[in-house]
Amino acid sequence: MDMMKSSKIKSNEAMNSKIVIATLVLVLVIGSFVGTAAAQEYSFGGDLAVVSKYIWRGQRLTNDWSMQPSMTMAIDGFSFNVWGTMDLMAVNEGTGRLLINENPATTGSGNNGLQGRFSEIDYAFAYDHSFDDVSVGGGVIFYTFPDRFDTTTELYGTVGFDSVPLDPSVTLYVDVDETSAGNGDTGVYVNIAAGHSFGFNRDVFKGLDVGGSIAFANGGFGNFYYGIDDGGSHDASFTVSLPIAINDNWSAAGFVTYSSLLSGFRAGQFLDLRDVYRGTAGTPGSYSDTVWGGFNLSLSF
Repeated sequence: MDMMKSSKIKSNEAMNSKIVIATLVLVLVIGSFVGTAAAQEYSFGGDLAVVSKYIWRGQRLTNDWSMQPSMTMAIDGFSFNVWGTMDLMAVNEGTGRLLINENPATTGSGNNGLQGRFSEIDYAFAYDHSFDDVSVGGGVIFYTFPDRFDTTTELYGTVGFDSVPLDPSVTLYVDVDETSAGNGDTGVYVNIAAGHSFGFNRDVFKGLDVGGSIAFANGGFGNFYYGIDDGGSHDASFTVSLPIAINDNWSAAGFVTYSSLLSGFRAGQFLDLRDVYRGTAGTPGSYSDTVWGGFNLSLSF
């Protein structure tokens, strides 16, 4: 979620306070389990993804290559995750003089905008639990945008039906921060997803994963991110992924995804700034359907 409708410059104080809060919560969660460490299940993991475009909930936020590292630590159902996205190309602009060459306000060359910088860093705290046929989870996500916009915060809850064909799940996200600032309505986003794995009898390529989702948003979400007061169907996606087994700790995957904004939200899709400055940008709707992909390398222990 890289381009907010509010376009407000995020203060360093606001971002730092969210990070401090996130860190304190992490310390409390870890500390509460120290006394019974022997009975806990610990895991650590890291991922490094390179994607052809950064798509968030159907929105094409970075219309070029991005690198997206993440780290997760879990303790007996509780987890803490840090995720970020870095622009690999000069496509987005930031505060101050972080402009791109296509901007007519620049002089000379070497204006790379946010290239080589993290345009978003998110911190998530969660708890997940699986029963015989149902899995449930919930948590909080702090979204921060270095050199760009205000931070915001979401609470979420999810339920998955593991014994039902296609393993359907429903996840509810509620923004409890920026969308309701002033006289705004609370932003709500609901994602319904399903998928299936086709197993292969191979040592390295063990299967093929397919999945799809459709999501809905209310007027508070639409007004904050697009300036559109109406709610309704927001986006849909379909993904094909090929997992690759390397050894007990390392794995990888390649994937291709089709994403689409739906209904009136298509008119609010962000344009590529490079095309805007060149005078070659099409309509927002022409950016609302995206085929993109990437490669992910994972380490877990």
